[in-house]
Amino acid sequence: MGRLTWLQLRSQAGRTIALLTGILVATTAFTVLTAAARTAQLRTTGTVTAHFRAAYDILVRPRGARSAFEAQTGTVQPNFLSGIYGGITMAQYHEIAKIPGVQVAAPIAMVGYTLLIANIGWPLPAADLARPGRQLYRTSTTWVSEAGTSRITQPASYQYVTPRPLRVGRYSGATREILPGARSALVCPPQGLISPPENPFGPAAQSLNGCWSKADGYGLGSGAPRVSNPGWGVNWVIPVLIAAIDPDAEARLDGLSHAVVSGRYLAENAGDGTAGVLSTFPVLAASGSGMDEYAVSRLQRLATPASPPDLSPAWMKREALLPGRTLATRRTTAQQAYRVLLRILAGKGGHGGRDAVLAYWSVGPVRYRRSGRGGLVPLTVRNRWSVWYTGISTVSMDNEDTQYRVITRHALSSGSYSGPIASPRLVGIFDPARIRAFDPLSEVPLGEYEPVLASPANAASRRALHGGDLLPNQNLGGYVSQPVDLVTTLSALPALQNAGYYGLGVHAADPISAIRVRVAGVAGPDPLSLERIREVAQQIAVRTGLTVDIVAGSSPEPVTIGLPAGKFGQPPLTLTEDWVKKGVAVTILTAVDKSSVVLFVLILVVCALFVANSASAAVRGRHRELGVLACLGWTRPRLFAAVIGELAAVGLAAGLLGAAVALPLTAALGLRASPARAALAVPVAVVVAAVAGLAPAWLATRAAPVQAARPPVLAAGRGHQPGGITGMAAVNVIRTPGRAIVGAVSLAVGISALTVLAAVTFAFHGDVVGSLLGNAVAVQVRGVDYVAVAAAVALGVLAVADVISLGVRERAAELAALRALGWKEFSLSRLVVTEGAIIGLAGAAAGAAAGLGAAAWFAGQQPGRLYVIAAVAVAAGLAVTTAAALLPAQALRRMPAAHLLAEE
Repeated sequence: MGRLTWLQLRSQAGRTIALLTGILVATTAFTVLTAAARTAQLRTTGTVTAHFRAAYDILVRPRGARSAFEAQTGTVQPNFLSGIYGGITMAQYHEIAKIPGVQVAAPIAMVGYTLLIANIGWPLPAADLARPGRQLYRTSTTWVSEAGTSRITQPASYQYVTPRPLRVGRYSGATREILPGARSALVCPPQGLISPPENPFGPAAQSLNGCWSKADGYGLGSGAPRVSNPGWGVNWVIPVLIAAIDPDAEARLDGLSHAVVSGRYLAENAGDGTAGVLSTFPVLAASGSGMDEYAVSRLQRLATPASPPDLSPAWMKREALLPGRTLATRRTTAQQAYRVLLRILAGKGGHGGRDAVLAYWSVGPVRYRRSGRGGLVPLTVRNRWSVWYTGISTVSMDNEDTQYRVITRHALSSGSYSGPIASPRLVGIFDPARIRAFDPLSEVPLGEYEPVLASPANAASRRALHGGDLLPNQNLGGYVSQPVDLVTTLSALPALQNAGYYGLGVHAADPISAIRVRVAGVAGPDPLSLERIREVAQQIAVRTGLTVDIVAGSSPEPVTIGLPAGKFGQPPLTLTEDWVKKGVAVTILTAVDKSSVVLFVLILVVCALFVANSASAAVRGRHRELGVLACLGWTRPRLFAAVIGELAAVGLAAGLLGAAVALPLTAALGLRASPARAALAVPVAVVVAAVAGLAPAWLATRAAPVQAARPPVLAAGRGHQPGGITGMAAVNVIRTPGRAIVGAVSLAVGISALTVLAAVTFAFHGDVVGSLLGNAVAVQVRGVDYVAVAAAVALGVLAVADVISLGVRERAAELAALRALGWKEFSLSRLVVTEGAIIGLAGAAAGAAAGLGAAAWFAGQQPGRLYVIAAVAVAAGLAVTTAAALLPAQALRRMPAAHLLAEE
């Protein structure tokens, strides 16, 4: 039988070469593409491993701190400390620090915002001040933030200048102008802070009025130092966020000690102690405020008053509408004001270097609702005016704008208090930009040093924000919260959380807001490291009962935020925030393993279908020979073995050639294919060829010998008249349904994969991957995906072309008869091309539908572009199969019509 097989292969050299070529292409493609998949898997694993480690591995928060949205999506908010003031005791912190495997446990205790005033002033124009008589000046300030979209005008302040003497009441604080005849007039009523129910943003609270006498200075009376120029200016009410840390743990976690640019680093238990009513505590101040805001102040001279003005709120309300002559305009920034504040804290400004924390405020977290497009919309809140009635400070005008956080006041509520007042003492300045940089693809927020980046997500928002990010301003309840400005030690907390002065609601018993834990011995996403992290996290949860999140292997995930319009000009904004997506590394590694299996199966299926089609063509081309052998007495098992033997021999030869070709080809493509993997093509080719030939060999041996020697083209049935060339083409396709299905399915597999890949690339713009690390991996392996899909589509197209070629050879006599009956070459070619188009349309439509469903299920959404991509995939499949059918159509011209008709 072996000799017969060899003779048959030699005698049918053309058919053998065609079958050999088909199996060679399939096995070579199998080897190259599996090598590409393995290379992509290794590269992906390497990328994930390189970006696995972040600043810390475990985030510990108070019980119940995880929001419902975080729980649903497996994320951690970037501003996870927002709204968390205490909740973890010192005992729990020490318990976590001594758990085996904990390398660093870095706590942070959020205290709250205190409002500190930085005054920036300028002298009144000397030439104008020298004018005789009375002068009245008006100062108006507009606060500009949120990239210039928000503009809030503060109630005007007034400066009255008189040549007459002024006197200040010893007890009342009222300033009176001394008039001729021993008379006097009230010019500056006493200005105290308001109380309920007055508006903290109205003139009574916001206007800073002054009176100055050319005769004896600013209403100080005789014997007091004279003021040469009363000046004018702007008062910045800067919200300063205070947080406490363990200096040693923080230095080991993020290198804060190396970010100090002036002074020295913090040392635990290094306070000044209590001196009188003040209890000083050391602070490390940020070099910048983190706010994006500026103020435009304008000085105007009003009409000369005929009589002394009383500068009362009613008078100011009337005067604010009157015109004035602008003398000067000044622009100041939040950073300029913050530098003034740093000088004050360092003892180089007013207050003797001490600015007591007379009150502070804590703010709650932002709450969200889902938008119709799947993003998040922050919910606005309305804080009562009473939250600002502290009796000790002025509030910034920004707090009248839209707010998203509930604000709680901590201040003296009665005339009596117990315990000292906390007062910061500046020991050093740190630059947040110098804190240790971590991998941006696996970055987790440290929680204190930088504001959360809210980037514009569409063209309108980019125009509104001038291409920049939305940054915080002086609004405590604004969407983007201010970063920590003053860092102190845990030992300073008793002074800052003195309930005797700061009232109820302070967390003296459980001051810590979060603990960031780094686990020892973690090298990457290997099973041992993951188990070490899981074990430590489990121990923390069991021993403390706190909320524990494993953030090792996490990656920032863009989340769309629909910010409503503000009250003072800020338009609705569509923003993007990077939330922390947990478990991304493990998910990617699991997914890449699954994708490798899917790709392997995809390649194997397409190759098997292609070989099956080639084997079917080879067997069908020998039906007469098999019929003759059957007539000569060959049994069906012997015929079956002969056919399978021929196919296995061809598969063996193709496998050896494929292995030889695959190694240099994979090397040229920069892929990793070992000789063992290349050698695997030999048994794969033999098995695929043999298995693919089982069905056609079995069918060939089941036919009756005479029928096999001369089979009818179509079994007898009910006759009908095809409707033109298209109808005849459809009938020809139906005549061999098995063969047509094989070709259509081969193409459908490739088109389905193409649809999914195009959907990920164009319809979802990478959103299917989600996190930054996932997107980076997707970009890395996408070239391999396209190579695999292109090969699958190419094999499918070749399978369709094979189906058409075999049909043309089997119906050669029919086509010759049609030519003899007067059919033109163009009509015959159109008939063949139409057959290819029908098979291609069926396969492309089925593949696009399957790919459409898979992409929609995988992404959880169905954008309109997805259907456009599916339609384009169908059109592409139809076009390439139609083009592939042109080759068999051209072969019609070379058919010997007379010889074929003579045979019939």
